[in-house]
Amino acid sequence: MKATGAEVKAVSVKLSGAGRSQEAPDKGSPDETCPNNQREYLSPPPVRSGQQPSPVWSFLKRFTPVNAKGHNIECFVELAQTDGSYRPCGCTIKWGGPSSGTANLLTHLKRHPAEHQLCLEQSKHSARAREKMTIPAIHSDDTTTNKSLIPGACLHAFLSQQPPAEVDLGDCEEDRFVTLSQLQHQQPTFPVEEAFRNCGGTRSGKIINDPVHGHMYFPGLVVDAIDTPQVQRLRELKQLGTAYYVFPGASHNRFEHSLGTCHLATNMFEALKRSSGKCGSACLDHVDKISIQLAGLCHDLGHGPFSHVFDNEFLPRRYSNWDRKNPLWNHEVMSANMFEWMVDENHIDIGEDVVKRVRGLITSEDSNAITGKRFLWDIVANKRNSVDVDKFDYLMRDSHNAGVKGSADISRLVSFMKVIDDEICFKASEVHNVYELFHTRASLHQKVYTHRKAKAIEYMSFYLVCSDPVSRVVDALTEADVIWDNEISSAIWNTEQFIKLDDSLLKRIEWSAEPQLKHARALVRRIRSRDLYHYVNEYAVPEEDILNFKPVTEVSISSCQGHNRIPGGLKPNDIIVQNMKIDYAMKDKNPVDSVKFFQDYTDENSFHIDKSKVSALLPSSFIERKVRVFSKNRDPVYIEAVEEAFLNHQRKMYRTAQQLTPARKRLRNR
Repeated sequence: MKATGAEVKAVSVKLSGAGRSQEAPDKGSPDETCPNNQREYLSPPPVRSGQQPSPVWSFLKRFTPVNAKGHNIECFVELAQTDGSYRPCGCTIKWGGPSSGTANLLTHLKRHPAEHQLCLEQSKHSARAREKMTIPAIHSDDTTTNKSLIPGACLHAFLSQQPPAEVDLGDCEEDRFVTLSQLQHQQPTFPVEEAFRNCGGTRSGKIINDPVHGHMYFPGLVVDAIDTPQVQRLRELKQLGTAYYVFPGASHNRFEHSLGTCHLATNMFEALKRSSGKCGSACLDHVDKISIQLAGLCHDLGHGPFSHVFDNEFLPRRYSNWDRKNPLWNHEVMSANMFEWMVDENHIDIGEDVVKRVRGLITSEDSNAITGKRFLWDIVANKRNSVDVDKFDYLMRDSHNAGVKGSADISRLVSFMKVIDDEICFKASEVHNVYELFHTRASLHQKVYTHRKAKAIEYMSFYLVCSDPVSRVVDALTEADVIWDNEISSAIWNTEQFIKLDDSLLKRIEWSAEPQLKHARALVRRIRSRDLYHYVNEYAVPEEDILNFKPVTEVSISSCQGHNRIPGGLKPNDIIVQNMKIDYAMKDKNPVDSVKFFQDYTDENSFHIDKSKVSALLPSSFIERKVRVFSKNRDPVYIEAVEEAFLNHQRKMYRTAQQLTPARKRLRNR
């Protein structure tokens, strides 16, 4: 039977006599096997904009109903041969439709191992095809999910009770993983799935609509964690801190980011489980999945007010022995402590072993990782190469809300991965996409996270010039911390006190009545009226000086001042210097050198790809340093004096001006 791509022949199978099939009439002719003569295509799962569903869905069709009671579905497919003909095959499967608790035929097969196994036994694929399919046996006591989904043409044979003609699987393997990416969004009916898997929790599962990821499902145990004061506190922490004052759309909080990270962690876990063969099916269990979900949800519980500014600016000023390279405290460990306290305080039904595992997943502490499951520690916080779902979500979410487009296709990355030697690896064709991931991160740092106006507001929130005899510079929060008897700085050692800290501290200072905070209140009101510190200029440190770069201080700039009209001259307290570093997440190293790849989905060995083999257009350096200067006083006399001192400093250091724009052009446009 010859046919073109547009000609599709319908084939049915009799209910009696497994393995015997007969050809049904063409469309439009009566069909004795199907009384109601209703013929339809199985609907493909939802796909993202710009993508196409896998070709496998064009071959899956069904007659419904098969009998008067409507309890059976007669499924059949047609195999496209290399010569352009179509070979019929099919089998009868008992399925009551979505009302029976499974959303589609493939889900039904996952839930009924006996029928699944019968189909496998009756499939008469060649030995080569069976080897390529790598479908593990499904045991009757395993009722969670089937061990792998079936790729393109292999799925046709999987449903077949007749031996198909010679099938070339050379192009099926990639289709398998494209299908996996699409099917991961077509989960079973959520409440039915939860009851079937006994996910636990005092609440039922919840579906949340997210502007970035769409509908996200969380099982009852995760909902128990979401509905706690510890997680709800994240609603009061802006994800981008003071950048919200520059990008009005960036009003999202760490709460949404934590939900998105949990959702992506679930998707990656399921994708790796499907693509990992025997390891994915036999080694991973529901405890692994709930641990990954909780780690994704709770990985940011330890963030303080204004996000990273709290760690990098406030705490070093409150503790004289603070070492920035080896700090006394970090938000990752605090997140783990907050999670443990959350479980105890809210009586969440989680075992001690799960609590310890989630702590390790949050802090990337894998010393107790089980062999064969070490890759799980790379899903939420990947210390090998920094490719993890935390980064996936904040890049997607921050780009979306700030209106700054990213170039990385993160959905594709999740689709083209598998586990080899207990490590997450990506298909070699995605090497450009991995580079784009880190390029997008660096781009967001340049355009959003270190935006000059956002940094000015940040410094205004944390700096204050007092008109006392020594004209000292103090931190606004430090002043409040002193007035409030170290309430802020000491809270980092106590989870029950730390939960009280959020971005509302700024309002608390603004509307305080303490006379000692009058200068802090004045600064907050300057922020409200957009009377910000003035950005003067910046320069990029030459590449050869980056590794040995020494931070520039306010004294370094003020000591280079020339003649100016400021009474008493320019003082260090009139200036703010920002020493900015932007990299590809691993300092001066290329993070892609730590990423492993594979060529074909049947490969059992991974490899690194040298940058020189990818493209000559890739960066030669993976770190940059810039020096910015702000004037606290917006008087043109002060701005001109700061700019002249900054220019003299550059000439002293590099014998030439390195700054971004000429002084006179900037002053004219001020």
